Amino acid sequence: MLAQVDFIFHALRPLRTYMPMHRHRCYELVYYRTGSGFTRLDDVEYRYEPHTYTIIPAGMPHDERRAEDTDVIFIGFSLASRELPPLQQGLFQDTPDSTVLGLLLGMKAEMQEKNAYYAQKLNLRISEILIEHLRSVTTGESSRPDDNLLYARTFMDENYNQKISVEELADMAGYSYHHFRHLFKKRFGVSPIHYLMDKRLEKARSLLRYTELSVTSVAMECGFSNDAQFCTIFKREIGETPRAFRQNGYRSTLASLT
Repeated sequence: MLAQVDFIFHALRPLRTYMPMHRHRCYELVYYRTGSGFTRLDDVEYRYEPHTYTIIPAGMPHDERRAEDTDVIFIGFSLASRELPPLQQGLFQDTPDSTVLGLLLGMKAEMQEKNAYYAQKLNLRISEILIEHLRSVTTGESSRPDDNLLYARTFMDENYNQKISVEELADMAGYSYHHFRHLFKKRFGVSPIHYLMDKRLEKARSLLRYTELSVTSVAMECGFSNDAQFCTIFKREIGETPRAFRQNGYRSTLASLT
């Protein structure tokens, strides 16, 4: 199996209701059968309509504001194989013959009937859905010479909070260590390790500003080995310690309210 189902639900959400920002430890696919409204993935807002769906990476904050009654199916899943590339977040349109919806309805029936091996059937169906999704969004990217670099960058975008080495990324992209570093910096303007650190620091700033997580918890959430390493790198790159950054953020918020 290429993917494994963590949860599946079907619900009718009333108009003019709101689901506040929240996140999951797994990917989530949210399919809108009917209705319209807005959903925000991190800091990007999308307008959903019937037969559209979102792909939301693990840990990404997202919300939902319904302008109409909305019939929605949502599935949590994890990638079980590196045969599939990391999935890009966003809002997508189902095929004209509603291929994704048909597979989702099949999954819903499996959950209700719970016949023998239904869990394996669910994993098979979500794997099929992901293949159909990737087919629909792929437009000849594999023929581009920098496709492997984009794959490595996307992997960092989705897994920056995990332990990642440049050697692993180079192997994934099919290059030697030094050649990969050279090509990545030439293509994106920064070294792979600098790009990864920027992603971690960007997330850390957001957690420090908008959550009450301890500095140690923020370090762990963002992929740093420990809070000492986190504090050292944060001070070097941002110019102040994580605690000072949080306190200054509080002061700025209070000043804007007075």
